[in-house]
Amino acid sequence: MASGSTPPWSPPPEQHDAPGGDRWLHWFGWPVSTALGLRSRIVGVVIVTTVGTLAVAALALLGPLENSLRHAEQTTLRRELSRHTIDAFTRLNLGNVATSFAEQNALASAQTNLQNRISATVTVLGDPQTPYGTGATPLLPRDSDDNYSDVAVAFRRKTKPYYSFGTIDGRTYVRAAIPFVSDAGPHSDSREILYVLAVRKSVDQITAAVAVVRRAFITAALAGLALSLILGIPLAATLVRRLRRLREAALALTHETPGVELPVDRARDEVGDLARTLAVMQQRLREQEEARRAFVATASHELRTPLTSLDGMLELLDDDLQADHPDVQDARALLARARAQSRRLGRLAADLLDLSRLDARVELRSEPVELGELSRAVMAEFELGTAEKAVGLRLEDHGAAVWALGDPGSIARILRILLDNALRISPARSQLSIELARDGVASVTVTDEGPGVPEDERDQIFRRFHRGRDTQGKAGFGLGLAIGRELAQRMGGELRLEPTAGPGASFTLELPAAPSPARALSSARS
Repeated sequence: MASGSTPPWSPPPEQHDAPGGDRWLHWFGWPVSTALGLRSRIVGVVIVTTVGTLAVAALALLGPLENSLRHAEQTTLRRELSRHTIDAFTRLNLGNVATSFAEQNALASAQTNLQNRISATVTVLGDPQTPYGTGATPLLPRDSDDNYSDVAVAFRRKTKPYYSFGTIDGRTYVRAAIPFVSDAGPHSDSREILYVLAVRKSVDQITAAVAVVRRAFITAALAGLALSLILGIPLAATLVRRLRRLREAALALTHETPGVELPVDRARDEVGDLARTLAVMQQRLREQEEARRAFVATASHELRTPLTSLDGMLELLDDDLQADHPDVQDARALLARARAQSRRLGRLAADLLDLSRLDARVELRSEPVELGELSRAVMAEFELGTAEKAVGLRLEDHGAAVWALGDPGSIARILRILLDNALRISPARSQLSIELARDGVASVTVTDEGPGVPEDERDQIFRRFHRGRDTQGKAGFGLGLAIGRELAQRMGGELRLEPTAGPGASFTLELPAAPSPARALSSARS
């Protein structure tokens, strides 16, 4: 393309979601995948991991194996060629080998014995006519292409053995050239002359063994790779299929109702845990949906009833006030009933507000609270109600201050819930009590003499929108105890129903104990 020219126009790629969740590019109607699926990734990882592991194992094992075996063979040969072995040749009168048939036999016997013992070829080399063996001539004839290059090095070193590797007639040997001196014979000017013992031990078996190991390793590697694919591909397919079922179920759960049927996955792995977690979430959604419906029904009824009554009573009150001779007594009764309905609506509004704050996770305060003083303040709010029903209300603090750690407003709200419930269901001339205690934790116990809680409802009364059935229609909206327990838990405490032998109910609020501020101040000063 020439510089400055305008490139030909091509349509931009359009992205679409494939059924499996991958992204696809469409150029002129041809789909091109831009992302590998989970199955392909798993299989790819299995192949790469297997091949990489085998490659590293081959480099670490097969590479140095032959060298290690060769050096081990050389080390073995060094141990076998001890000084005692060389002494057998030193004692020979090698200067007479060329002329004495007996010396030739002795040398041949020594070489044969050593060859048989170490499974190697042994040759003695030297030039009997030249001091210190300037040549490299075998004393006995040998039919070999060996150039004895290591022997020349040993002649130069004179006293130090020389070990090396070499190739003779196409075969690999570990070589040893060991210099030694021997009697030069009666016709030599020197009584001693330098010779070299040349030892050749074949290591072809090492090459053959390494080749066998290499073939076995390659065969095992191919078998391992095939087995990885045979196991990996079905495993990946099963995993993707299970995840796809969960994805479809999650989408159905999102677009439909919580009652959609979820796939059952009993496998004890992460996908199974995900399926079970999704089932738990579905169960929670069902419970919330049931609670929402119950709340809508309850709230509609509870709102409609007092509003209708309130409207009717205000209309009657208006008629009484507009009459020529108002019935003051009847107007006061209507006004009292209207105020009762108004308070009922206020309680419902307060419960709904508390519920919204709990769901919004509004942060609660945490500070020392004296439960006796707080209880007295809450009891004062119920003096009028207890007086109207002739119900006694007492506080048992055992003469000691009880300090707890929590949010003062939330603790007061829980006490109001417990006292309001107890007062509404308590019969006339009965007794309500609030008892404070501190035994590791700070606690407040509210006890009434009402009908109590049936055994089958003990675990249900703390659920949202649950209303007791044995309250003669005096139960609230089913939110109070649920709000109380959640507030207690948010403050690190607990709200529970105590077992009772007789009639009535006893609820205990436990909170973390806090030291008295005066005691904490004196400890800090000391």
